[in-house]
Amino acid sequence: MKRTSQRLNLSTSTLPSGPEWPVTVLPNGSGKRWLAQGILDLLAIDPAQLTRVIDRRVHEATQTGKVYHDAQGARAAMEGWAYPRTWLDFETIGFAVPRWRGTRPHQPIPFQFSAHVEQSNGDIEHQEFLSLDGTDPRRPCAEALVYMIPSVGAVIAYNASFEKRCIAELATAFPDLEGSLRAIADRVVDLLPVTRANWYHRDQRGSWSIKAVLPTVAADLDYAGLEVKDGAGAQKAYREAIAAGAGESRRQAIDAALRAYCGRDTRAMIVLASALLGKRPVV
Repeated sequence: MKRTSQRLNLSTSTLPSGPEWPVTVLPNGSGKRWLAQGILDLLAIDPAQLTRVIDRRVHEATQTGKVYHDAQGARAAMEGWAYPRTWLDFETIGFAVPRWRGTRPHQPIPFQFSAHVEQSNGDIEHQEFLSLDGTDPRRPCAEALVYMIPSVGAVIAYNASFEKRCIAELATAFPDLEGSLRAIADRVVDLLPVTRANWYHRDQRGSWSIKAVLPTVAADLDYAGLEVKDGAGAQKAYREAIAAGAGESRRQAIDAALRAYCGRDTRAMIVLASALLGKRPVV
C-alpha cells in the first residue's frame, strides 16, 4: 500500500483563541486559583467570590471598561512630598565577570540617571548623567547625584527600592560622599504604590509597570518611537557603546538614544502623577 504523508498545519489561525480577558490579568498570581478550577475567563468569575480588593477592582474595570481612579486618595498620598520634587530614574548594568575593581558579579552598576526637578510653582528643570567611556561610572555618578539633586525636597522614583539600593551602594563605595548620598536616599519616596492604590485601566492587563500605565494616561507619550525602549535595550546599548570596536558616530547615536529613553522615564512619572491628581499633564 502506498503511504502518503501530510504536514499538519499549526498556523495560529487554526488554534482556538483564549478569552480576551484571561484570569491571568489578576495581579500577583491570583489567577492561578481560577485556572486550577478550569476557569479561564476573568469575566466568568462572580466578583463576590473575589476576596481581594485589588482583584475586585481589576474585575470591575475590565467588565465595565471604566477607569478606576481615586484622585482624593492620590492627593492624600502625595501631599507630604515636599518641593522641590526630584523625579529620579537610574539605568544600570551588571556583568557576570566584574569589569571594575570593587564590584561584584551581576552587581547593578548605575551608568546613567535622569532627574527632573520640579519647583512648587510648576517650573521643571532636567538634569542628567551618562557615562559611556567604559571606565567605572560609579564615582562620577555619585558626584553628579550630590551636585545635581537638591539638598531638600522629595526624591520620587517608580519602584523606589531599586533607586534606594543604587544610592546606598554608592554611599558604601565612597565614604567621603556617604553622608550626602544617604541624605538623598532618606528622602526617596515611591510613586508605584500610589499608582497601584489609586488607578487602574483595563488595558494595563494586571500590570502597574510604568510602561503599562503610561499609555492609559498619555497615549502620545509612549516609547514606540525611541531607539531604546526598555531597560534591557538600555543595557544592550551601553554594552555596544563601551565595546572596543564602537565607532564615535555610533557612540554618539547611542548617547542620544539613552538620554531620550531615560529622560522619558522621569518625564512619564510627572505626567502620571498629574493624572493621578486629576490635573492636566504638566510637561
